[in-house]
Amino acid sequence: MKFLFPIFLMTGLLVAQTNVTFLSNLNQYPSAGYNDIWGYVDGAGNEYALLGVRTGTSIVNVTNPANPVEVAFIPGPNSTWRDLKTHSTYAYIVTEGTTPSSSRGLQIVDLSQLPATATLVNTIDTWFTRAHNIFIDNGFAYVIGTNNGGGMHILDLSNPVNPVRTNYYTGSNYIHDVYVWNDTVVAAAEDSYDLISVTNKFSPQLLSVSLILPGIYAHSGWMTEDKRYFVGTEEFNVRDITVWDLQDRSSWNLVVSSWHMPGSSAYVHNLFIKGDFAHISYYTSGYVVLDISDPTNPQLAGHYDTYPQNNGGTYNGAWGCYPYLPSGNTLISDIQTGLYVLKFNGTIPVELSSFTAQVFRQAVTLNWQTSSEKNNMGFEVQRKTDGEFFTIGFVDGNGTTTEIKDYSFKDENLFAGKYTYRLKQVDFDGSTDFSEELTVEVSNPSQFILNQNYPNPFNPSTNIRFNIPAAGFVNVSVFNLVGEKVAELVNEFLTEGEHNLSFNASNLPSGVYVAKLATESMIQSIKMTLLK
Repeated sequence: MKFLFPIFLMTGLLVAQTNVTFLSNLNQYPSAGYNDIWGYVDGAGNEYALLGVRTGTSIVNVTNPANPVEVAFIPGPNSTWRDLKTHSTYAYIVTEGTTPSSSRGLQIVDLSQLPATATLVNTIDTWFTRAHNIFIDNGFAYVIGTNNGGGMHILDLSNPVNPVRTNYYTGSNYIHDVYVWNDTVVAAAEDSYDLISVTNKFSPQLLSVSLILPGIYAHSGWMTEDKRYFVGTEEFNVRDITVWDLQDRSSWNLVVSSWHMPGSSAYVHNLFIKGDFAHISYYTSGYVVLDISDPTNPQLAGHYDTYPQNNGGTYNGAWGCYPYLPSGNTLISDIQTGLYVLKFNGTIPVELSSFTAQVFRQAVTLNWQTSSEKNNMGFEVQRKTDGEFFTIGFVDGNGTTTEIKDYSFKDENLFAGKYTYRLKQVDFDGSTDFSEELTVEVSNPSQFILNQNYPNPFNPSTNIRFNIPAAGFVNVSVFNLVGEKVAELVNEFLTEGEHNLSFNASNLPSGVYVAKLATESMIQSIKMTLLK
């Protein structure tokens, strides 16, 4: 288990990152915008992103994830919605656009010429001129949301360039999306999720219907790999994610009535499952990963916000994701900023968001905070003066949690000198990892010392700690860089020993300030940085 610090800077913006590594971003069509995404691997093992652009489909070689390169562009109807899947060496693309009429309906693209290029080989509008989504399983395509109708077309892809329709199913409410495995369809049918048998591709049969949950819009979802649980997304920020137990195919057992992205009003879109993880595109929160090793108790495992400047707009940010490349990289399509290649780093680490040390008199107080934990038994607190670290205490962890947790440990009765501290995080299975090291200095009470303020930089408050060897009159004031006094913190008789002052700069602008400690015999100063 690795400690992770989940914040970093990219293109001047503060981006939330939890257990996900940024590899690259390609934004070739910013004026057009983007929609869905899928992946493809050619016979030589090269990896591709099939990126929906509002004016067509961009085929991008991502074999080198740090340097994605577009190798082909397939023009299509101008459309906000574009969905695409692959079968054999072909891509199948549907949109809700119908202009120009020559490209409306179902586009079929030959990918066999990659990595050199890709070619549009057929466009079919026999059964529909527009469609919302497409799913392909075991040689059949399932096309839904066609011509404003809510049914499901089943297309036989035995001849991949010239499909044959076997049935148009209309036995459910408007079907927005489907998940299909073998001969079973889960249809996101507006108010409910429906289970449909397609054992006979010419005569689908409705098997069961879920409860209609208040406020829910059954949008899309995916089955766990054991095909027992269905994890649904509802798009409209009422429940976000629901989990249904389908062990008994004749009934839907709701085992998780709601899961929301913590700490935000986030609009969910599409979800895909690989192994023990659900990979999700959230309009307002970007790429989100859930640990669903226990499907009845989803836990946040990863997060990367592809569009952090989204300030509340519903349909901005991540549209789709594709977590199935052999490299383990995940593809994200962001409506505003295009293709992202990301790397989910696996199980939840202990996300250590801060680790600090404060010295006061002859004691050191260690404070640390975690953003999330998994299987965390606790922390050994270790100290080093000369030579090796040794354990001086243990602080219990919080097991598995996605909530922020604060910890503290006080090391007392220390002699003057330098001390180095670290945390040894211990899992319940015995695996361990170490934090960064912090070095502090405990002073002799007989010394005259003005310590560096903490925190520094600060906003808007900081602490100023100092030691005076004898009782006397003391003045501590703060000046700006042109020598003007902006605050007087103390101007009185103080006893010998350590003292701690708080400086609140809420009324001052950002900048560098000087704190000056003056007694009858000594003057010391430090520089402090205020960042607002």
